[in-house]
Amino acid sequence: MNYNEGKYWVEGSDLLTDAEKVQMAKDLRELERQGVIDFRDGRWALSAAAEIAETSGRPVTHSSNKQKGKN
Repeated sequence: MNYNEGKYWVEGSDLLTDAEKVQMAKDLRELERQGVIDFRDGRWALSAAAEIAETSGRPVTHSSNKQKGKN
């Protein structure tokens, strides 16, 4: 069983152009790398370590995950 099957496909993405699909996949990978979102049970969800705070009327996400070797 491949748990990552369809990982970067999102419902409704068939309405996007190929360039938009590629950009969305890149954005999902970056958010995953930063520890903001996780792919669990076939769905994207906020990481348990992510915190969302309102600043100047805009949501900002902070992650408490630390990358090894980075300050």
